[in-house]
Amino acid sequence: MYYIDTVKKLNSNIVAKVPDEDCLRKASGQSDMGNTIDKTTSTTTAKKRENKVRKLLANTEVKRWYDNLARGSPITAESRTRRLVKFCEEHNTTPMELAELGIKDLKAVTDLLQDHITWMELKHYAPQYIEATMTALKSWLRHFDILIVRRLKITDADSTPTLENERVPNGKEMAEILFRAPLREGAVISLMAKSGLRPEVLGNHNGTDGLMIKDLPDLEIINGVTRFLHTPPKVIVRRTLSKARHQYFTFLSNVGSERLLAYLNDRMAKGEILNSESAVIAPNRDYKYGRQGKEGNKFLLTVRISNIVRNTFRPRFTWRPYVLRSYFDTQLLLAEARGKIAHDFRVFFMGHKGSIEAKYTTNKGILSEELVKEMQDAFKRSEELLDMESQVKAPQQKEDLQSMIANADPQMLQEILVMLISAIKSKSSVK
Repeated sequence: MYYIDTVKKLNSNIVAKVPDEDCLRKASGQSDMGNTIDKTTSTTTAKKRENKVRKLLANTEVKRWYDNLARGSPITAESRTRRLVKFCEEHNTTPMELAELGIKDLKAVTDLLQDHITWMELKHYAPQYIEATMTALKSWLRHFDILIVRRLKITDADSTPTLENERVPNGKEMAEILFRAPLREGAVISLMAKSGLRPEVLGNHNGTDGLMIKDLPDLEIINGVTRFLHTPPKVIVRRTLSKARHQYFTFLSNVGSERLLAYLNDRMAKGEILNSESAVIAPNRDYKYGRQGKEGNKFLLTVRISNIVRNTFRPRFTWRPYVLRSYFDTQLLLAEARGKIAHDFRVFFMGHKGSIEAKYTTNKGILSEELVKEMQDAFKRSEELLDMESQVKAPQQKEDLQSMIANADPQMLQEILVMLISAIKSKSSVK
């Protein structure tokens, strides 16, 4: 019978291959923990996989399945299609043959998936990667109304071995990261670590949407210079950019605000005209090549945003870019423990579902002025924990200033006094 031959074929061509996560990171030349890989080989492999996915989408059934997933999440659709392609390559079959096997013999296809789990575990694939592969395969079979009834077990399914030793940066490390970061990279890092934004908020997966100037309601531009009217400034995450598909807002700390303003002012000084529709984090127009066919996009792709953060970390740190958002959550958790911020506020700023989010959504994005003010004040009280690097720098700066004043002659003291008066007047005018 057909399915017997198919099962024999499917189980006789398993070969060891590199996990998909590594393939997805090949454009950056880094593995998950920062190990350098060959960019030439990785780029070729990524292009081959992209071509295979494109060819696969020429099939009517695959395209119908893909489009249905994409209506919920384009990223999910692309990820599951890649996993389906990889599975079929490893078993020398096609998606349609896999579906046909499931239609003819449910037990045979279930056995195949279960045997594949065993093989992946022997190859030491991460449990969550195995689970994601099974989810993709079950989704494809479900497209043909084939439901896998058997419970397919995965050893330590909830474990994350690649993240077990990961920790959030401390104040000194965050200070070092921001000190080494160029203007755009510093702005990206600040928005993630000081405001809790996900990379895809700054630029989505295909660079067609992202955070805009209009999403910073406290930002104003006067005589070619940007500044924030209120501190901490509000950052609105539109529904189309939110992972949970609901609009919410957060705030940006003092250090984060300074880094973002420096980046925006630099862009304006170079001749760029910013308006409400301008991208907060924009592609570097000085580089016309290597944009992967995205030359016309005004936003960076999510993968590009993650890459520039990762490259800023390396080689000193081996963290994932997402550790910056974990830093934000951890510091607010400390603030919550010290009574500086309410639990519901922290959940809301992270973009998670909760009581404040429910109220915000029900009221069509409107909260009372008193509540918004209290949320802003709570965030401001938490800034000392978010901007720990400023506390690292302060003692040294204070000692340097004291030493300078102690050893200064009368003329230098007068110059220092003039500088201090000028700085005080400048701050007063901004307020």
